[in-house]
Amino acid sequence: MDFEPNSLTSFLAIIWFFVYWVLGGVFFAVLTILKLGRIKKVRFSCMFTLLAGFCGYASAYYGTRFGDESIQVCLQEATTKAEVVTSLFGCGFSAVFGAFLGGAAILTFSGLIFMSLSKSKSKPWIVMQQPTEEEENGDLEVLEGKKAVSHESKYF
Repeated sequence: MDFEPNSLTSFLAIIWFFVYWVLGGVFFAVLTILKLGRIKKVRFSCMFTLLAGFCGYASAYYGTRFGDESIQVCLQEATTKAEVVTSLFGCGFSAVFGAFLGGAAILTFSGLIFMSLSKSKSKPWIVMQQPTEEEENGDLEVLEGKKAVSHESKYF
């Protein structure tokens, strides 16, 4: 049976893109929250989406090319459709998964570079809530000069 790597490459490129995009997006979102940094979200999102697409295609392409020889050997021995599917994913697994991990490493390091390029040093131009006197003075409020009462929450 003849093996055409283009169909497997296309399938893997789509799968790897979504995996990189979702897992990488979660990773960088958590990283942004933990660092409490301000980034330009649109700029980073566009660059990260393009990078995830490029890494997904490149890892699928090189994974199938590196595993092509071992897949060809397994396909020559395959006689049924189940053996063909098994030989496609089983024999080329190490090459395909190795390329996936390489793409993930490139995505992570390039994403960190894109994140540093997307940092925002300006203050926000929309402030949703103006600070009140209570917030400026802290939790304590003086009631008619008698005693201070502590408020744990603004609503309860």
